[in-house]
Amino acid sequence: MAAICGYVGRGDEALLLRQLGLLRHRGAHEHATRIGPAGGLAVAAPPGRVAAVGSSRDAKVHCVLDGALFEHAALAGQLGLPATASAAELVAELLATEGPTALGQLDGAYAVAALFEDHVLLARDPLGEKPIYYATLPDGRFAFASEIKAFLADPAFAVKPHEPSLVALLVFSFIPGERSMFDDVFELQPGCHIELGARGASPLVSHWQLHEQVEDRELPYFTAEIERLCIDAVDRRIPADGRVTATLSGGVDSSAVVALLARRGCKPVCFSAAFGDGQPNELGYARLVAEHCKVEHRVIDVEPEGFLDLLPRVMWNLDDPLCDCITVPNYLLAQAAAQEAPVVFNGEGGDPLFGGPKNKFLILGEWYRAYGGYDRARAYLASYHKFFEHAHELCTPELMARSGGTEALCDYVRPLLEDERMGNFLNRLMHLNIKLKGGQNILVKVDKMLSANGVEPASPLFDRRLAEFSFKIPPVLKRRGDVEKFAFKKAIEHLLPHPVVYRKKSGMGVPLNHWFRREPLRSYTRDVLLSSHARGRGYFDMRFVERLVAGKAPHTMVGRDRTGELLWMLLAIELWHRVFVDGEGRP
Repeated sequence: MAAICGYVGRGDEALLLRQLGLLRHRGAHEHATRIGPAGGLAVAAPPGRVAAVGSSRDAKVHCVLDGALFEHAALAGQLGLPATASAAELVAELLATEGPTALGQLDGAYAVAALFEDHVLLARDPLGEKPIYYATLPDGRFAFASEIKAFLADPAFAVKPHEPSLVALLVFSFIPGERSMFDDVFELQPGCHIELGARGASPLVSHWQLHEQVEDRELPYFTAEIERLCIDAVDRRIPADGRVTATLSGGVDSSAVVALLARRGCKPVCFSAAFGDGQPNELGYARLVAEHCKVEHRVIDVEPEGFLDLLPRVMWNLDDPLCDCITVPNYLLAQAAAQEAPVVFNGEGGDPLFGGPKNKFLILGEWYRAYGGYDRARAYLASYHKFFEHAHELCTPELMARSGGTEALCDYVRPLLEDERMGNFLNRLMHLNIKLKGGQNILVKVDKMLSANGVEPASPLFDRRLAEFSFKIPPVLKRRGDVEKFAFKKAIEHLLPHPVVYRKKSGMGVPLNHWFRREPLRSYTRDVLLSSHARGRGYFDMRFVERLVAGKAPHTMVGRDRTGELLWMLLAIELWHRVFVDGEGRP
């Protein structure tokens, strides 16, 4: 883990140090800077990690890097550099000798900034394990950093909400694509690079993409290869000293990662979240896995009484208001894990890579397309179960008109859902979910919540090789009957107790409805969402908000009562405005 930042155009070392100061939680112990005619770079990292800065042999390319390369020794040999060369030196030399098209060779979890004589190049790893952002400033300069908050160090940067992103946030609970909640701030997309210079920003270039190449083989081949690649993905993320912890929900994905760690000789302290007496949880399964793998298991209690005061700090660390209530358990679990080891493994990635349960109803919907009246894009957006069906009730007509409303989002996802490069519809959904839910929600959330506590995330199921192999697996082996992730489960079933592998997925069931009906969250929410601050934003029809705060579900809601989820989203949005727009509660 490291913090990288910089500028394109005018600037100096003082600006770089102010930017790093706002990212000190990512590694403020040691820092290095590079300044040239085009701009400046800076990196800060824990002790011994300023190897995250390096230059090419001809000194024409200078590079800073957050993260790691997984094939370090092989790349060093290819470039004629010693194995002791830093990852940043390897990337600088690769760019100097082969150019940015060679970035597709890199396998790892990384974000890179490279300073050339006349421009800066930014690049991000294939799946998006490490985020990086850039901003266009009013005076024509650019700024870039691991986290958006670093831009506050530049006097030219002003916080202005981007209203189309607000509507997207209400529908997805995160912001898809390159935009952010900050006007003129962009998130570099996974597997892409961009050049920033005096003439502006180049078009975004993809240096890595997934391709559907389904192989006609039997199940045992695929299960053996999945297991081999999972072992490799875990091995490549274990630090040299072997000190790791893990989050353990009791679901099949996190359980598989813990089992693989135990098989490799690691004994991680495992952390699970509990949500109060009498509330549903998966702790029984988590304990079963911990006992089976002979690892220590600790439970962290997560209830409003213990986290309300933390919410502004959580929002500060998120930058963009990811409206997923799991952010708070992620933050508190990371806080506890940081006391044990510098690396925290998780099980994120199993659903998008191997055909998880959230694809089921969209696949069923395809059966009805021939009869007309079924819109893939609308069905996909509705599947998030957020404000898509309620946006016109919640948002003012003025906001919908200025932002393009939900139709703009339909136009955004429709080409992705109809991308014929993925011939099978399940693969198309998986591809979309890897790009959006993975690289722009799950992995960003994990990075921000763990780095806020000074620890490094490890997401072995979000692995390049695993992702590429997943699109070689026949879809019928990803979902067989009502068993989702079938091939993955067959690959790891011998590692875990049978009930853990083959039970229905329930997820980390945060009891939001229960919490919002009782104190202290009920009063806190009412005070925040019905305040003069919130009313003055002019985004929402306050009658709708008042009904939600009173516990009344929208008339358009069908199925499970998700009032608590909707309230959490509105709470996150208002707190984001207070922290970043109003400047309240910043550290």
